[in-house]
Amino acid sequence: MLIAPYEERKVDRFEKDKLIVDTCAASDSEKPYETGISHPLYKEGKWVIVEEYDTKEEAKKGHKKWVKIMTAENLPEYIEDVSSAEVAKLRNTIYGKRPRYSA
Repeated sequence: MLIAPYEERKVDRFEKDKLIVDTCAASDSEKPYETGISHPLYKEGKWVIVEEYDTKEEAKKGHKKWVKIMTAENLPEYIEDVSSAEVAKLRNTIYGKRPRYSA
């Protein structure tokens, strides 16, 4: 399977300080688009997939929603990894649930 370069898959990206909210086309999930968050308070700054989408328009709206959530005065208590990638499904099978990462 060939994966298109990031610039071709990119829907939108927000960066401020150590926060990154990135929304792009995904090649390894059940839905074609996803939003990932990287923030040092969650999962040691490693990526957490917070939402998946069926269309590019949904992805654009979802991206804006997550930027608003992650730039609010009070960050969420936790974010949940909702990835449907095969490796995430295996992880969920082993641990019995999707992981939540606390701030």
